[in-house]
Amino acid sequence: MQFDALPESDDPSVELRPIERADLPVWLSYLQQPAVFQHTSWNNPTLEDLSKYVWSPAMREPSNLLRLAICSGATHQLIGTIGFHTVVPANRSAELAFDLMPSHWERGIATQACKLVVRWAHERAQLLRVQATTLESNVRSARVLERAGFEREGLLRCYRLVRGATGDFFMYSHIGWDAITP
Repeated sequence: MQFDALPESDDPSVELRPIERADLPVWLSYLQQPAVFQHTSWNNPTLEDLSKYVWSPAMREPSNLLRLAICSGATHQLIGTIGFHTVVPANRSAELAFDLMPSHWERGIATQACKLVVRWAHERAQLLRVQATTLESNVRSARVLERAGFEREGLLRCYRLVRGATGDFFMYSHIGWDAITP
């Protein structure tokens, strides 16, 4: 399993590309907006925190973080991010995370990006399971995951600390055909 090629979009409104250093201030700016921040598990991110997501060849290795910029196909400017923060090669599984600038909500962009990355993860990277968690309060992300074909598996109580408090998260999964076909 290796992330040897990046997902390619056939939707002109959604483009995925490596995150560049110039994207970081834009990313940080919308992550700090209350409408975004309150429903994520980010712990007051800084530019330094986000800099580890700037593209490097090491990201092709499955044991590393992989985060991509979601861009408007028209401008090629960052409007969100998507990728894997936890990859377990031995289990051929990964945990998906994504965020989107509020000015681009309710347009189907996050759903398209999720579908694209999940299809790529199953077909190209041979992942059997892609999972995602959402804070119980994050109704928008839950809808995105459900539209992208994920199934809710249950509620994980006190799953992660979120800015010093325990957070309850819903667990979602998307299982590849390889995992369910003999």
